[in-house]
Amino acid sequence: MNEEKFSFELLDRYTPDVVIKNSLEQIEQATKGHVIGNIARYDGPIYSYTKMTGLAAVLGTASETKIVDIQQELGEQNSEQNKFEVFLTVKGLEHYKYRMMFVKYSTISYPVTIVMNEDLAIEYSGKKKDIFTIASMKKLEELMDIVLNSETMILLIQSLINESLRQEQQRACSHKMDHVKVGSVSVSPRGDLRLPAEIEPEEFVE
Repeated sequence: MNEEKFSFELLDRYTPDVVIKNSLEQIEQATKGHVIGNIARYDGPIYSYTKMTGLAAVLGTASETKIVDIQQELGEQNSEQNKFEVFLTVKGLEHYKYRMMFVKYSTISYPVTIVMNEDLAIEYSGKKKDIFTIASMKKLEELMDIVLNSETMILLIQSLINESLRQEQQRACSHKMDHVKVGSVSVSPRGDLRLPAEIEPEEFVE
């Protein structure tokens, strides 16, 4: 073995979360701040799973027999697991979140696992498949470019922009109404409705 067998040129310069964060920045720019792309650390499950409920959860149904796969004792050990959620938030909608995908990678950044929203996954791959293994930074950048420019995302982001503008308009109208002063009015003996400043004292004298 010698060093000629290896390349020392760093191609995958950034970890997956940094690549995705950089891609998401264009959402805020393109929408003038109405829609924001976010990536944040995530501790929950990222794959579909079966959850025991009711009596099964209380009593437990697992067998006492445990199968040990020796392969789990080989390869990477004590590997760090980095999990993230990628989602959209909207200006004016404090509690809204649209989750696009989950991201997971270990101590070694690539390959990275992407678990994608079903609608986005179908448009990305053309198949009803939502889990993807991405081998490199370049491939991850390509994935993000396809997803962010997909018809599903464009339509979604436009509807979010519309709602953000609607909320902005409602807040503006509400603000104006709060500053409207309600003055007093008086009815003169002649029956015409006039403001106090327009009423002459002598009009009340017989």
